[in-house]
Amino acid sequence: MVLSRRALCTALVVVGLAAMVPPPAPAQQANVLVRVVISGEVLPLQLAKVGQAVRQGDPLVFLRGTSSGAAVPGAVASVDGQVVQVMVRPGDRVNIGDVVAVIQPK
Repeated sequence: MVLSRRALCTALVVVGLAAMVPPPAPAQQANVLVRVVISGEVLPLQLAKVGQAVRQGDPLVFLRGTSSGAAVPGAVASVDGQVVQVMVRPGDRVNIGDVVAVIQPK
């Protein structure tokens, strides 16, 4: 196959333009809602803060359980990322399934 000079120039321009287009950005993961697994009163002990980097399994909220009265982790990070919102304060009362924080995954 022999290309004319004009066809060859056009092909080179198209290839050059295609090389200049940046690749699509990777899809950003949706933020993750963190829910408590027990009911109780939020304690100030290690309460997550906005901007805090967390790893999967890190405790985010400690609660005083209704049955034992002991301080127990009520919610842990389910992914690695950064805390972007905390919905509770010390002294708040939470129930099983309440959202207490939001994490932006890495």
